[in-house]
Amino acid sequence: MKIQRINPQGYCNGVKRAIEIVENAIQNPDIPKPIHLLGQIIHNRFVVEQFRKKGVIIIEDKTKTREELLQQIHSGSVVFSAHGVSPNVYSIAQKKGLTIIDATCKYVLSIHKKIKQYLENGYSCIYIGTKNHPECEGVLGMDSSIYFVSSSEDIKNLEIENDKIYVTNQTTLSLYDQKDIIKEIKKIYPSAIIEDMICNATTIRQEAMAKQEKVDLCIVVGDKSSSNTKKLVEVSQKIAKIPTILCESLEDLDRDRLKNISSVSISSGASTPKEIVDEIIDYIEKSNE
Repeated sequence: MKIQRINPQGYCNGVKRAIEIVENAIQNPDIPKPIHLLGQIIHNRFVVEQFRKKGVIIIEDKTKTREELLQQIHSGSVVFSAHGVSPNVYSIAQKKGLTIIDATCKYVLSIHKKIKQYLENGYSCIYIGTKNHPECEGVLGMDSSIYFVSSSEDIKNLEIENDKIYVTNQTTLSLYDQKDIIKEIKKIYPSAIIEDMICNATTIRQEAMAKQEKVDLCIVVGDKSSSNTKKLVEVSQKIAKIPTILCESLEDLDRDRLKNISSVSISSGASTPKEIVDEIIDYIEKSNE
């Protein structure tokens, strides 16, 4: 069987930085313990489980906001994930006397800064994102006046009278899904300032996925809760037109899908450990022997 590895793979720089920050905090005797992760530090359960084994407490509940989760922490340190948090979450942590360890991705911080500047200058802000995603929660928590949209239809339902409009987006969106939304914004609000903030790591992976060679099956390795991972699946299916499956690990791989095929491609999300991908590739190679 022909195996095509779609690069890049492994952690993006933002994920590497977040993991290093937590590892350093664990090792640092001056950091108050216990260390709490406010939500998953990154969207990968294997990485999170390794931290749990090292004594880190994971505060996670998808039905609750970061602000609500923070109420469960009363001492020690709190880690803000790569997705970022709202100013109010930051303020509450300070008032509780917690040591704050901020692992927010630099791209997310840049979005916070830009939106704050435009709001202060009298602009209305439209933010494109995925519903209930932690990155979006942090941005929308900045100011109640921010307009949140996730589809072209949402744009049609907006009623913005301000002639000064700034538009930006979640860092891990699909390049291709966003095009239709941007097109609709330009149509209704032609004078809007539009700034694409999809991070470089996300862009490169999606473009590589779209341009992949034709194969019988594409395997995307990553956590099922990861936005950038799920977008890779969508790009492979909708743009490259290739049958695609998502799996978190070798144990999760649907081996029946490998039967009677002669070629396979493999990609991975930006928060997927390289060794998990290597294990799957090794399994496929040995299956061919």
